[in-house]
Amino acid sequence: MSSKTDIANLVAVRIGLAVFTDAQISGSTTTPAAEFNAVWNAVLEEALGLGPEQGWEFAQWQVSDVDVDNTAITAFADGGSGTVDASSTAHQLVVGDLVTIKDGSIGAYDGDHTVTVIDDANTFTFVDTFSATETATAQWTSKRRRFRYARPTSIRVTEVYDEGVPVPDWTRKENWILTDLVDDDVEMDYIRAVADLTITDFPPHFVEVMWRKMAIHMLYTRVQNRLLQEQLIKELEEIYLPRAKGHDAREKFVHEEDQSWVLAGRGGRNNDFNLPNLSTGFGRFPLR
Repeated sequence: MSSKTDIANLVAVRIGLAVFTDAQISGSTTTPAAEFNAVWNAVLEEALGLGPEQGWEFAQWQVSDVDVDNTAITAFADGGSGTVDASSTAHQLVVGDLVTIKDGSIGAYDGDHTVTVIDDANTFTFVDTFSATETATAQWTSKRRRFRYARPTSIRVTEVYDEGVPVPDWTRKENWILTDLVDDDVEMDYIRAVADLTITDFPPHFVEVMWRKMAIHMLYTRVQNRLLQEQLIKELEEIYLPRAKGHDAREKFVHEEDQSWVLAGRGGRNNDFNLPNLSTGFGRFPLR
């Protein structure tokens, strides 16, 4: 279980700096501790992205029941010149967006409309003839991918599911996950953001990657040794990063076709796990 100071001191010993104290790493404004703290978050985010496709095991998380993006329209008003204003709190639409208005209490504006004006965060305007106010629902859409879902704060979303089944076609746009295949709610796997991680949860194999990444960033400004910097890069890319990915892959259950060793550990009988019966010999050769 390593601390931020432990990681800093691994860097210090390798590149020839004086070791750090907890007080320096927790908020010193003097170099080199200040330099270490200044790049920590950016380097950590980079190191998290270097892991396996689904992320390092300790940084993986999931969120369930992310609802499709829509907001309630509480009223419509005449916007003038053949436009209608829709009151919808925190609609998160922008000019040019296609919005589906549905479930109207009257239905006068149900259908797809292009947003022409954003009056504020709670009102948008579209082209239509105003007839009466009503309530409805505004749902973002597009001609390519019709539904969007709020992306959790994260380094990267790694998988999207519908009822536990992976969604085969989705993409990220800004803070949204877009798809054309699911119209209600989804689940997402993601790599947690830096702010959501606890340093003492870093496994040893990730610490090996992290301190080398920090050393690479600090090395040249501290000791101007390009040769050592290149050596650290080579160590990381050819030895420690592949090794860390291998260690990380062990932190999960792997189904094995032959479970006889499990049965043996639970006190199973010989014929439960395919061991020979010594009383009758091996195959066609009897015991003598």
